[in-house]
Amino acid sequence: TARVASAVLRGSYHLYQGVGGFLGNMVMGVVFVYLYRRWGRVGPLVVAHSLLDIGAFVGYALLAGKVGWLPTA
Repeated sequence: TARVASAVLRGSYHLYQGVGGFLGNMVMGVVFVYLYRRWGRVGPLVVAHSLLDIGAFVGYALLAGKVGWLPTA
């Protein structure tokens, strides 16, 4: 269906993050499609995506070089 294709497309343009980035973003795409179909609003999804990106950026900045499992640039 179009929902699955949309989620796979979303995951595919995150393949540069590896398989985990692909799968995680594909799952997030499925969840976002479900929530959009339920609420009919894109605004909360934009806010959620922004908060996830901010959390990842800040988290990386705080943890880079302090934990062994996080790759450094």
